[in-house]
Amino acid sequence: MIIKKIYLLGCISLLLSGCWNRTELNQIGITSATGFDRSGNDWVATYQVIVPSSITSNTGGGSGSSQPAVNVFSSVGKTISEAANLSNLENPRRLYFAHNNVVVIGKDAMDQGINQLIDTYLRTSESRETVWLLVSDQNAGTILRKLIPPEKIPGESIDQILRKEADTSSIFPPITIFDYASKMKSDAKAIGIPIIMVSGKGYTENDKLLDTMDTYKKVSQAKKLRITELAIIQNGRLVGRMNQHESRGLSWITNKVKGTVISISTSEHKHKELVALTILNSKTKQRLVKSGDHYVMNIYVKAKANISESESKLNLSKDTMVKQVEDQAGKDIKEEITASWKIMQRLGTDLGGYADTVHRKYPKHWQEIKDNWNHEFKKMELNIHVKVIIKRPGMLQNSFSNLD
Repeated sequence: MIIKKIYLLGCISLLLSGCWNRTELNQIGITSATGFDRSGNDWVATYQVIVPSSITSNTGGGSGSSQPAVNVFSSVGKTISEAANLSNLENPRRLYFAHNNVVVIGKDAMDQGINQLIDTYLRTSESRETVWLLVSDQNAGTILRKLIPPEKIPGESIDQILRKEADTSSIFPPITIFDYASKMKSDAKAIGIPIIMVSGKGYTENDKLLDTMDTYKKVSQAKKLRITELAIIQNGRLVGRMNQHESRGLSWITNKVKGTVISISTSEHKHKELVALTILNSKTKQRLVKSGDHYVMNIYVKAKANISESESKLNLSKDTMVKQVEDQAGKDIKEEITASWKIMQRLGTDLGGYADTVHRKYPKHWQEIKDNWNHEFKKMELNIHVKVIIKRPGMLQNSFSNLD
């Protein structure tokens, strides 16, 4: 009987999970951001690793802790996995990517293509395909070495910037590794990626200041990390760019405007008598129709807004005056959409994903034009319909300058 009980206990223990592959917390290096550059045919991987002992310090509050919250270092390898493995030669902790916030791609790496990087992220269970993806004209390693006051961990700061921008500005909607992979395997094979840069005026010393804890002792930084443009990627290569005005036009087209502020002029002079509208929400619908052998895209934008500022002479207590502001706002949004559309057609980059719509709605015709879709897209017509509804003009009916 005793032998049977021992045997049964042994069998049950085999069903229980063990800890054979456990890793202690003090043995892992939690990465908050990673960057990838190219040196010839080699990959240069840069890792921004959190220093746990400094997290509880008051670095971000400016109390003068001498230890930064992150340690940044690079390793080189023929492949991305090899570069990560070779980091063990200089880093005492095993790199852990489950909490990685952002991946930054340097210009040389983007020029050579990042399919190898995407393969790594989709293949490895520890890496998250939901991590943000950014590109830079500068070295990705340089970007990751910059501190972002008042926050302690730059990778988390970039994550917060991207999330806040998507909700309140909607100029450069962030994308993930998964978004990129999905678009590159779609019929359109095009996507826009935000560009991050060290921007601002000043000498080179101001660039170096962002690398040190001294930057927390400054009330203001002459240079800082900033999202500056939208990179247009087609078939894995950088083919063009969009500025803020053009990129927000793309956001209107693709229904990614969650909130933003537009400034319109109620005067014949474009920069006078401005009214600022805070967009509360927006909805874009698209309708693709076939006209002969070509296609027409109809875009319908409906936005609701509040007036948040005015130097206009219009009396906003009158519905006719409010309607005038709504109409002008609609025209300005239409201009942004048109500007974005012109760039897409000039480059032949289908950032709206219309190739997939054509493939789904007109499969037979798609087989005839799919090999020449970029040329076909350049001939696509666009009709824009914008309706802006002002919910509240604010607590002042007239601008402060025009109050009696």
